[in-house]
Amino acid sequence: MKKWISIAIGLIAIGVGGAALFGFTFDKPLPAYSQKWTFSDGELRNLNVNLDYQAAVVDFVPSEDGNNSVVIEGKAKQEIIDNLKNVKLTDGELSLDLDSRDTWFSLNFDFSFDRQHITVALTEEAAQALDTVRVYSDAGSLKTSGIRARTASIATDSGSIQVVDSVSGQLSIKSDSGSIRASDIHADLQVSSDSGSITVDHLTGTAALASDSGSVKLVKDDLSGADIKSDSGSVRVQLPAAFGGIFDLRSDSGSIHAPDSKGTSQQTIKVRTDSGSIRITES
Repeated sequence: MKKWISIAIGLIAIGVGGAALFGFTFDKPLPAYSQKWTFSDGELRNLNVNLDYQAAVVDFVPSEDGNNSVVIEGKAKQEIIDNLKNVKLTDGELSLDLDSRDTWFSLNFDFSFDRQHITVALTEEAAQALDTVRVYSDAGSLKTSGIRARTASIATDSGSIQVVDSVSGQLSIKSDSGSIRASDIHADLQVSSDSGSITVDHLTGTAALASDSGSVKLVKDDLSGADIKSDSGSVRVQLPAAFGGIFDLRSDSGSIHAPDSKGTSQQTIKVRTDSGSIRITES
């Protein structure tokens, strides 16, 4: 028995030593925080949010009191909280950096910490002045709603993404590993996922969708075109009955079902799949 106890203690010591050697840390519960920035109409033009492992919810809402603000709250390492206290809106740009670079990986047993909540409250004038919104996470799911900006980019290296009610000139959504869902989008939309499905419901604007491994579903509300690629996965597209453009469809291995092209406009629905079926419907 003593022999087995000694072996167990030795293995634990090796594990802890290896974790320390390779950059693993065992953290205490993270402190809660809340930070707020206020600004005048037209002062905020670019908003950047950079996270590492944290999931995040970013909500854009109309200002109820005529004031503009960005509020971020959640739980984070103290060094990140201290850094946020020093962040200022400079030359029209507010950059919120929650990326901790001191360790490769942290083991934290406070499971309520991993979601940051950012609320952007803007007057109509302030919303019209917003040029760019960028939200990025190394490894964490992202959810955004109500974005109003000329260009917006939502990306994560590993994690799912959900984008709701976005009005932009151009909107880019990217996940290296994770599903992507977007709904009620008014923008020229570009979406890519290396591994994960793509679902876009109620898009007004052009679409460029690409998935290396995963199905693609698109529902369009207008008559503009779309370019869709799926290396491995089915593609489903629903169009308004009034769509009069051209269907350019090709699947190396899979069935194709689509209405006849009307050819009354130059708008094109182009779909390519290496392995997967293609179905186009009209509503």
